Amino acid sequence: MHETGAEVEVIAKIPELRWIGLHTWLHHLGPVSSMLYSKYDVGPAGISRLVSFPQMVRPIPLNLKDKIRKRAVRAAGAPWLRPRLTKVKFSLGRAVQSASSRANAVHLKLDDSTEREVDHVLLGTGYDVDISRYTFLSPQLVKAVQQLDGYPALTRGLTSSVPGLHFIGATAARSFGPLLYFVAGTEFASRELVSYVTRSSVAPR
Repeated sequence: MHETGAEVEVIAKIPELRWIGLHTWLHHLGPVSSMLYSKYDVGPAGISRLVSFPQMVRPIPLNLKDKIRKRAVRAAGAPWLRPRLTKVKFSLGRAVQSASSRANAVHLKLDDSTEREVDHVLLGTGYDVDISRYTFLSPQLVKAVQQLDGYPALTRGLTSSVPGLHFIGATAARSFGPLLYFVAGTEFASRELVSYVTRSSVAPR
């Protein structure tokens, strides 16, 4: 938006922006780097190795697993964005307390008592998995699925509490860890699912 001529201000609660890949030297230490990072490169040093083994993540207590998951995928910007943002205004460590319509503008009040009159407000809030909002699943089926705050609780084979119903991708991340949020997780998910289905299938007579 800034590059097309709009006056942009980014308001964020965090006190400073986080960027991916600030410690690139850690990836160039030969065998040491292999000990710190997996080939999938999801998460910081050490955590990257752990989350690359979803079956090891699954039995970890949920409160600890959530901390690992959130640390591995916390919000951060790509390095190539930095030079493109040098002229964009940032208000960090701030939160919007209220927003109201005023004529043809949006009136914002921030927690530092400052105010803004703007044409548009875009919210970048992230998202939470909630299978109850999947319109392709009936309410009766969703109720039968054991859940963890909207995520299905899964066991081996990415199996839910409903026999024969499996979840892959982001829906599996609460049970098997953050690798499942990414395309990189399809390698594990495909093997795990096919292996389970193959073992569970009844051989024809």
